Amino acid sequence: MRREATLISLALLAIAVFAGTIFTAEKFNIEHPIKNPPKYTDKERCDNCGMDRNKWARTRYEFETSKGKFHTCSIHCVAVMKMKLADTPKSVKAAEYLNPEKMFDADTAFYVIGSTAPGTMTAKSKIAFPSKEEAEKFSAKYGGTVGSFSDALSEAEKDVHGHRHHEHKH
Repeated sequence: MRREATLISLALLAIAVFAGTIFTAEKFNIEHPIKNPPKYTDKERCDNCGMDRNKWARTRYEFETSKGKFHTCSIHCVAVMKMKLADTPKSVKAAEYLNPEKMFDADTAFYVIGSTAPGTMTAKSKIAFPSKEEAEKFSAKYGGTVGSFSDALSEAEKDVHGHRHHEHKH
């Protein structure tokens, strides 16, 4: 009986390892245009961190608040600016991750949160797609969950608050 239980355990372990290799998300291999980026925007510098928004075009944003119009390199910097300005971003436009020359209304976007695509200013990427089908196809291949702009911004705010909390501990 004990030998049988050991064999069953080993078989289950082998199945789990094999299944894990099948269902592991593929590594995303499209890079940001860091070297010699095309000119996607004249607003080159992120209003929060100063990074070059042409180099980080896939994750760039623009939005308005009662304090003016702002341009960022990432949703992380949108979350930081929201906190700094103490104002909710409105008319938010996001770059299409796979077509960074195009900007579109973030409220209509479908986000893949936590895929194997690298994050900009965060370990957990939050990337925008114009259709649910594109987001689901990307998520099926590269992992992550599909959500809304509100979901992605909420995740970014958690990152910001967690990072600030961590800074104060030292």
